[in-house]
Amino acid sequence: MSAGWRAALARILGIGDSPPPPGSGRGARRLIGVDLAWGERSHSGCAELVWDNGELVLDRVDLLHRIDEIVDWIGPERGDWAVAVDAPLVILNKTGGREAGEQASRLYSPYEAGTLLINLDRFGGHHRGGRLLRELEAHGGQLVEQAADARGRRLVFETYPHIVMVELFGLERTIKYKHGSDVFKCAGQRQLAYLIRRHLCSDSAHPRVRINSLLDGLLREPDSILDGRSLKDREDKLDAIVCAYMSAWLDAGCPLQGLGRPGTGVMVTPALRGIGPPLL
Repeated sequence: MSAGWRAALARILGIGDSPPPPGSGRGARRLIGVDLAWGERSHSGCAELVWDNGELVLDRVDLLHRIDEIVDWIGPERGDWAVAVDAPLVILNKTGGREAGEQASRLYSPYEAGTLLINLDRFGGHHRGGRLLRELEAHGGQLVEQAADARGRRLVFETYPHIVMVELFGLERTIKYKHGSDVFKCAGQRQLAYLIRRHLCSDSAHPRVRINSLLDGLLREPDSILDGRSLKDREDKLDAIVCAYMSAWLDAGCPLQGLGRPGTGVMVTPALRGIGPPLL
């Protein structure tokens, strides 16, 4: 095991030379995740974690449609915050793929964590991530594409839950909870809920998410097999929670990697396995 990997492992487990207690000196910064849908006809999952005595607590989780609804839900005029968005925030290439997506697919294809082909010809007229970014920047939001950017009071950055899970959960391949039959997707959600409990809510997790009634209700096995809309709604909420945890990971000063090049779109994810380049 390399020294870098041992240090990263010690950081997440809270052993050895760990960073200051999560949230120390950061006041009431809210840690938000947005699983942003491609269009307004589909729900976007939104989740907010807050610090409480050095632990994280799920404070809100909702499903919204329009960008203005999401901005109102975030409440960017209220205090400090970090917002992690599962969607491209910067798209400059007219055709082909973004550098961030190409790098992510190259490095994480062995883990089945490839990305969509993102360009302006395909998404330019419906670039909802760019619209959300502009709204948050108007309230003092700082786009995080380099390590120095993460020092601001109000932060917004792009992330990718599949890679976040590969890094945090030590997966050899991504969890299959988005496609296939309802029974197949339910099984994938069951696995995701178990791994959230095991890796993010355990006593050794750093930062640790405390299980409250709101989180327990989402992680608990449904009484019956979900289908249709209810299955998709739970998926969006779970993705939003993973994104919110990514905001907390950044806020706690844990190791980060950046896929892509500043100015052209950067995916910020945990750096635990030495797969991608560090956020410089």
